[in-house]
Amino acid sequence: MILRYSDETLIEGLRQRKQRHIDYIYQEFTPVVRHLVKQNSGSESDVGDLVQEAIILLYKRSLNQPFELKCSLKTFFISICKNLWLQHLDNKYRLLYQAEFEVNEPNSTYNSDDMETREENNEKRRLLYKNMLSLPADCQRLLELYFLKIPYKEIARLMNFKDEVYVKTRKYSCKNMLRKRIIGDPEYQQYFEYERHGNYK
Repeated sequence: MILRYSDETLIEGLRQRKQRHIDYIYQEFTPVVRHLVKQNSGSESDVGDLVQEAIILLYKRSLNQPFELKCSLKTFFISICKNLWLQHLDNKYRLLYQAEFEVNEPNSTYNSDDMETREENNEKRRLLYKNMLSLPADCQRLLELYFLKIPYKEIARLMNFKDEVYVKTRKYSCKNMLRKRIIGDPEYQQYFEYERHGNYK
């Protein structure tokens, strides 16, 4: 029979660094984190690193008194993991949340009071990254440089393209490909319905 711990017990156990409670968090929360990471181009080693980092952040947060959860511990933990993974993607691709992709909001942090807004922003960014990663490698690199406002001439040099004209043509093609993939993504209707109506549902 598997012991079940309450959120309060887990927080107190983590605060006291009790191994059985830490092991329980690993066992119960890792499958959801694994799904999150694998669905967003991560590896199994990324899963372990992410869970470990999230536990460290949760431990530090638990030391702040009083520590009150406004949701379940599992939901809070997954929220931490989502933000950490988005930061990882931010660092990897350094996209600047261009307005044309509706992702120009400031970075969210896991300790924000407005969890609903944070989750909406995270889902929009995750959807962008997910589809960005599905593009051909040259499109990913070209759009990354374009978003960073690298001149076309320099992009041509860095990517060994013929000239600036080819860069502009390829950029147009890649942007359209990304836009179509986002719009065609089954998750688009769930998280981007406001684009058709001009506001959030």
